[in-house]
Amino acid sequence: MDKSFSQVGVTVDETDPRDPGAQCDRCGRRGTVARAMRHSQPPLVFRYCSACWPEAQQELEARQGEAFPSSSAPVAWSSSSRSWHDTRSFLILIATPPSGGRAPTSMELAVIAQDIRAKAAEMDGPIPSDIQDFLDRHLPPAA
Repeated sequence: MDKSFSQVGVTVDETDPRDPGAQCDRCGRRGTVARAMRHSQPPLVFRYCSACWPEAQQELEARQGEAFPSSSAPVAWSSSSRSWHDTRSFLILIATPPSGGRAPTSMELAVIAQDIRAKAAEMDGPIPSDIQDFLDRHLPPAA
């Protein structure tokens, strides 16, 4: 019996999604903080400003499987941003573990808070108050 297989590779662009010269694909404004990429041939890249990213992200996530018939595999998507919106969404996600799942431990929350603090200078704008509250609750007191 002959065996066949297929192999799929996805190249992830890990460069900074912030680009002060790039134009937002939604509103045309200069200066972007987010990038979404469809890993097709050729790749399709969209860039978004901070105002457009939250809604554009929701639309892209909703459309990911729509364009492909059920008999074909969907094309992979990835996104990267320096938007506090994504940080907020992540914190909401981990605050409500799936049914039967466990909540993050206090040590895990401290590591997440340290990571957020370490990346704060790379983010778009100052730390929002709700995210600062999370950091204040989970970071060890400064020495």
